[in-house]
Amino acid sequence: MTYVSNNLSLVEQHRPVSNEIADQTALFLAAGGKIQIPERVIQVKKPPKERCQPPNFQRSTVRAETSQQVARIRESAKTMTRREICIQEDISLGVLKGIASRNGIKFLIRGKNSCPPNKADPDLDALLVIQIKECIAKGINRQQCCLSVGISYSLLYRLIDDYGIDYPKLKPAFR
Repeated sequence: MTYVSNNLSLVEQHRPVSNEIADQTALFLAAGGKIQIPERVIQVKKPPKERCQPPNFQRSTVRAETSQQVARIRESAKTMTRREICIQEDISLGVLKGIASRNGIKFLIRGKNSCPPNKADPDLDALLVIQIKECIAKGINRQQCCLSVGISYSLLYRLIDDYGIDYPKLKPAFR
């Protein structure tokens, strides 16, 4: 007989106890005893959707308020922009987006800016053109004009091209 053990002396030490238990088992079976083997229990696994859904910990009053807010947002989404809904409901845009994604709300009306973010504002351009013409009247060169008005060189060049401003370049110095 072979043993798989790191400590063979420990196995040999417990051999008398093991033999005694084997003798008691044989006497029990000889006296008509039966060893009961429990039946195998088959576990029914739940589908993944049921397992993964967290329980709803909201109280019934909070759940009712949330469902009312979702209904209000769903109705408002048909006629209002997201910003207007945020102001009406007194929530942030991130919270509104979260509510919309959880409840499948689509916003039909998009916010309309007077001018897109990549387009220049015509009112601001008109004000800058007036300030540039004042710099021309003072006799300031282009670089000093940019510094006094507080704009970049590329914006100055764009305004000169767009509005046809006659702004003379600085003549090269004699060297």
